[in-house]
Amino acid sequence: MLLILLVRGVTLPNAIDGIKYYLYPDFNRLADAQVWLDAGTQVLYSFAIGFSMVTSLGSYNDYNYNCYKYTIIIMSTSVAVSFISGLVIFSVLGFMAKEQGVDIATVADHGPGLVFVVYPRAVTMMPLPGLWAVLFFITLLLLGIDSEFASVEGVIKSVLDRLEMQHHRLPFLTGIGIISFGIGLTMVTQEQTSSTMLWRTCLDFASIPG
Repeated sequence: MLLILLVRGVTLPNAIDGIKYYLYPDFNRLADAQVWLDAGTQVLYSFAIGFSMVTSLGSYNDYNYNCYKYTIIIMSTSVAVSFISGLVIFSVLGFMAKEQGVDIATVADHGPGLVFVVYPRAVTMMPLPGLWAVLFFITLLLLGIDSEFASVEGVIKSVLDRLEMQHHRLPFLTGIGIISFGIGLTMVTQEQTSSTMLWRTCLDFASIPG
């Protein structure tokens, strides 16, 4: 899916300007602390450094498992996917900037939600856009669920091992799912109570964006 979007993106008018904006660095930004904070956050989140997910999933491997080999493969794949994703996004941004008659930096100023602006725009310019849109959002859904599997496993494995409750995995997993679902409802409700606003503020301040 990503490679298909890449081919479509680089063939758009003015895509080269977006790619240049992506590949040519602005060294003056290295003095901006926010750049380092965002970069560090992305590295920690992408490689799950300091999370319990890697330790929990690694506990299922054999004792003589070649972790070095697969660590290099996973890291290389993650870097490649991130780089290609950037090419897709900024090639489409170059087209959108020309279409709107504005600078690329203006179009790119959407924060983490940029993916929901650029990718759907690329999909609409492909043959059978409805089909590709369905496939794209199914892909996003599967990626999100896959990440949640690893995140929840880290919590469950740690608690069950600590309390020696390995035989009660299903009830504990069910409880975690219900609690997480209840917390998630506060993120989508339209009711603006003081408690929901406080909860959202705490999450925005303390959570790692993904």
